[in-house]
Order: sequence, then C-alpha cells, then structure tokens
Amino acid sequence: MINGKLYLAGSAKSIPAKLHISEDGFQLYTDDHLSIKGKLDELEISHRLGNIARKITLKDGSVFETKANDAIDQSLRKQTKSSQFMVFVHQLEQNLTLVILSIFIIAGLFFSGIRWGLPAVSHVIAEALPDSANQILSSHALQFLDANILKSSQLPILQQDKIRQHFEKNVAPLYQANDTPHFSLYFRRWPLNEKDSIANALALPNGNIIITDRFVELTQNQSEMDIVLLHEMGHIVDRHALKKVIEGSIMTVASSLILGDVSSVADLGIGVGSFLVSSVYSRHYEAQADQFAYEHALTAGIPPSSLGAILTRIEQDSIGSIDQIHDEPATRIEENKEDNNLSDFLSSHPSSNLRINMGKHYQACFDKGITSCPPPKN
Repeated sequence: MINGKLYLAGSAKSIPAKLHISEDGFQLYTDDHLSIKGKLDELEISHRLGNIARKITLKDGSVFETKANDAIDQSLRKQTKSSQFMVFVHQLEQNLTLVILSIFIIAGLFFSGIRWGLPAVSHVIAEALPDSANQILSSHALQFLDANILKSSQLPILQQDKIRQHFEKNVAPLYQANDTPHFSLYFRRWPLNEKDSIANALALPNGNIIITDRFVELTQNQSEMDIVLLHEMGHIVDRHALKKVIEGSIMTVASSLILGDVSSVADLGIGVGSFLVSSVYSRHYEAQADQFAYEHALTAGIPPSSLGAILTRIEQDSIGSIDQIHDEPATRIEENKEDNNLSDFLSSHPSSNLRINMGKHYQACFDKGITSCPPPKN
C-alpha cells in the first residue's frame, strides 16, 4: 500500500488515502474502504522530479498525492517503458559524478554552439541574403542612427566632396571582385556633449561607410584616412556587421522561445544600427579587417603604419574626452589600463601587441617595396 492524500474532483480539501497498484489495475482506499478502482491506463502519473510529491490524476479528475516516490517507482517498474525510463533518470539524478559530468557536457555543448556553431550559421545566412536585403537593413540602420545618435556634418561641402571624390577614385576601386558592393561615403557628426564629438568610422552591410567630423579632424594625412576606409571596406566585404547582428538575433529569438516572450525580438534593421553604436566586432573580425586594409594598402602605396598612427590618436582623443566628462586624469586611466592585463584578453578588439605586430609585419614589406606580403604567423 502507498500512503498519500486524495483530493476529490472540484475540492481543495484532502483526505487520507492508500493506493494499491498491481498488474490487474489499481485500488484506492479511504478510511480503509475501497473507494475507487480501475485500470492502470486510466491513471495519469506525473514524472518523478527528485523527492517532490508525486501526483496521480484519476479519470474523474480526482488527484492522489504522495511522497512515496520509491514505492510508486517499484510498483510501476514492470508496467510501462516510460516509467522505467523515468526511474533510470532518477537514478542518474542521485549519482553526483554523473550529474557533474552532465553539467560539464551541457556547458561544453553550449559553449561550442556559441563559439563555433553560431558564427558558422550566421556566416551561411549572411552570405545567402540577397543584396536587396542588405539595402533594406542598411537603410533602416542609417535611419536609426540619424534619428538617435548622429547629427548632420558640419564639414564644408567642398571638403566633403573632395574626400568623397578621392575615395571613389582611388580607394574604393582597390577591391575588385564579382560581388563587389557599391561603396559610398557619408559624413556625420557624432556629438559627445555640447562642445565635443566622437571620432569614428562605421560600415553598413550594403557598402555605405560613415565617417564623423572628428575623425576627419584627427587625420593628419591622406594615408591615415585611406587606410581606415580600407579597414571599413574589409568589414563590408566580409559582412561582419550583418553576421554579428544575425548572431544577436538568433540569440534573442532563442531566448524568447525559451522564456516564452517573443515581444523582445527587435527589428533586424534597427539591430544593425544599435550594434554599431553599442557593441564592437569580435577580435577575429577586427583582425580580418586589419589584414584586408594592410594588404590593399601595399597595393596602393599606403604605409601600413598609418593605421596604427590614426587609431592611437583616436584612442587618445577618446581618453581626453572621458577625462573632461569625469574629471579623471588621463594618466590614471592609462595606468589602470596597463595594470589590468586581463582587459586585453576580454577586449573584443585584437590586443594592442597583436595589432602592433601585424602593422610592423606589413610595414616591413612596404619598406622593402613588396606589394604582396604573406600574412604574419600567429
């Protein structure tokens, strides 16, 4: 006999009861008298979850509840395959070694899916999307940026035209392929506060490149501007922004399905714009864009060291802006950066040493007059 409580259909009040299960069926007793009997297939037995009380629902809606899980398992062991499976699962739950091993296996599968599976899937999707999709997504992204982040450029129109003409004539044609996108240059101001602005360059999936007024102000020569534009072209050619947004969208959809809330699935076009201002590319994508810029810079006669020079200047300018806002000495920020070696590991950009070494490698080829330089060994 299995001791428990019986909740009659439609009633929240329980009464003591005993359940007997056999090959012929089941018998339920209350006050030592037979109350209900029937076949086993008339019972809906909940699966075992640790030592939580088991619920057995009868045909009329009454519920028998008991904590005698072992007795339930013993009675059902020879009755159904599903119950035998759940008994096996419970046995696994009681084995601490198997539980820990399962946690590591699940964590390993999850990490592998995020680390290799997700980028692989996003790569396939990004490459399969037609150009029309890129145009739509980029249009929405630019609208989002203009409405929420960027302002109209304050650079003189003649200066904008001069930069744009040089780009279209001398830089954009450096990449030639059957699927070459149409590269276009846009000028915007990215305000930081009433007086200062942010120096940056952004690449949209359809071939549009946005450069900010402050970036133009910080460049000291044409080579620095050209190599940054080549870097952004590298992001476009390899569809980095689109891949990252697809990765984020897959994670959002998966989370929404798991949590049962699909309202958080954002518009993909807006996702491109928000990604460009709130996130960064992975180290792998940044290294790919760097290598693209260096390789094409050699062909165009642009010193590869120009990239490191302008990026360093942009970083120093950003630190100076933070210093003004937070009233914290820039030297202290630099000291904190140097003391925290973990920041390079966690950073999504290639580490400073990696970027410097890659730049030196291609600059050495440039100094020797080599226009086709093998990639550096890691």
